[in-house]
Amino acid sequence: MDLSVNRVTQDQQLIDLTRLSVGSRARFRGTGLAQSDLQLLEALGLTEDSRFRVCQTGDPWIVQVRSTRIGIAEAVARQIRVLPDEAS
Repeated sequence: MDLSVNRVTQDQQLIDLTRLSVGSRARFRGTGLAQSDLQLLEALGLTEDSRFRVCQTGDPWIVQVRSTRIGIAEAVARQIRVLPDEAS
C-alpha cells in the first residue's frame, strides 16, 4: 500500500497533523515518511483512511485511533497528512 505524500497531495483539503487542535477529529491520508516509518504507524493502528481524535498536542502528539492512544514525536507529526473532519 503506497501512502506517500505524492499520492495524497491531490486533495486540496489535506493538512499536516500539527495544524489540528486538541479534540479535533480527522482521517489519516498519508505521510512524507520513509516506508519503514509508515509501516510502524500502520502496526500501531494508524492505517489508510482511519479516523482518529487528537488528545494532546506538542511533543509528543497523542492521537486516539479506535480504543488505542498513540504517542507521535513532533517531527513525525509534521509529516503526517490528514483530512480534517468537518464536524469537529
